[in-house]
Amino acid sequence: MKKRLLISAALLLVSGVLAMAQISTGEPSAVKIKTGNRPDKGTFGLFVGAGMDFGSFTNEDYSFNDDYVLPLVNLKYYFTNKLEGRIGIDVYRYDLNLSGKKFNTGTEGDVTKLVNNRGAGCAMLWPGIAYHFSNHNIVDVYCGAELPFGITSANGKGISGDPSSTTKTSTFAFNVGLGAFVGLQAFIGNLPLAIGLEYGLYGGFATGGKTKHVTIDDSGKKVWYTSNRSFNNPAVNADTDAFEKLHIGEGYMGNQLRFTLSYYFK
Repeated sequence: MKKRLLISAALLLVSGVLAMAQISTGEPSAVKIKTGNRPDKGTFGLFVGAGMDFGSFTNEDYSFNDDYVLPLVNLKYYFTNKLEGRIGIDVYRYDLNLSGKKFNTGTEGDVTKLVNNRGAGCAMLWPGIAYHFSNHNIVDVYCGAELPFGITSANGKGISGDPSSTTKTSTFAFNVGLGAFVGLQAFIGNLPLAIGLEYGLYGGFATGGKTKHVTIDDSGKKVWYTSNRSFNNPAVNADTDAFEKLHIGEGYMGNQLRFTLSYYFK
């Protein structure tokens, strides 16, 4: 009987020690899992966007400027918790240089020297603002406006013929637009990341858009102009009609859907 009491007391003592050990090493904790990381005043953001242009409302076959899609990388800044400024820069340049000898009749030795140099470029600035309505830390709803503007240009030089004839071409256009958009973005967990969707309407105009041709040969110097757009089909470039004087103005209107990914930091 006494032996049984001793064994029972020992078991109770061991059980108490184990229980104390479990409590001391397994203290309960309350972890608050965040479901968003909403930016506030003074926050910067880098965002990339890919868009789809649905074209003009006035002509389904014509979209004025394929480069109107939001630049790939953009910067935003929160002036207040709800007012955001944004800016993007879109710059590119393309050059092609060709030179060689061209067969005239297929007879060996009957060749003409040929030189062709071409280049084209674009520089666009995309300032804009956005106002955020929601204070929620998961989904953010906003609307905004933007005023993209910039220039497009192209140049070329060709030498051909025997005797040789030199032709120089130059094109310059100034573009300015106005867009309005609504957007929705969702913050990813506790990360400073957000994925979003924007839909907007835009319109604008361009001046210039004509190509100046200057040809110098044995007969003297000739100057004429051509349009960069065919009047019968504006979606097709390179109108071959020659003009002594030419003024071109283009207007456009369309809508667009954008997908964005934003990274926020201070």
